[in-house]
Amino acid sequence: MASSASSLSDILRDHQASQLEQRRTTEQLRKEAVQDIGDLCDTATTSLSAQVGQVLDNQKKIESLARDSAHLVQQHARSTAKWTKLVDQFNGALKELGDVRNWAQVIERDMLDVAATLEIVHASLNPPATSSSPAEHPEASPSLGSSRSASNLK
Repeated sequence: MASSASSLSDILRDHQASQLEQRRTTEQLRKEAVQDIGDLCDTATTSLSAQVGQVLDNQKKIESLARDSAHLVQQHARSTAKWTKLVDQFNGALKELGDVRNWAQVIERDMLDVAATLEIVHASLNPPATSSSPAEHPEASPSLGSSRSASNLK
């Protein structure tokens, strides 16, 4: 029994020694894992920080370009408004020219009617020497000439 007691105590000592060694190994592995996880976190943070910095730089560039684009759009809108105003003024001037031309044609027709009426009045006041009477020439009659000029003046 003594040999079995010593053998049990050897087994217990061996078991305790192996557990101690296992704890040391586990503790060492845990420390290495914590160190590796810390290094991984540092690397990931550094990488993410660089990427976030790049994103922020890109965002600033995009905002600057957006402001520049908005400014250019406003300038274009002002230019377009000016061109539209000029085209409208040009169209108005063309319409006025058409109105002046129409007015000139109306005045010309009226002047021709006045001239024809004056010729009729003149002919009726100064009958030709060969003509026997104004009744024979109805176009030279003052009453006919007056009605024609009155209708043309309306």
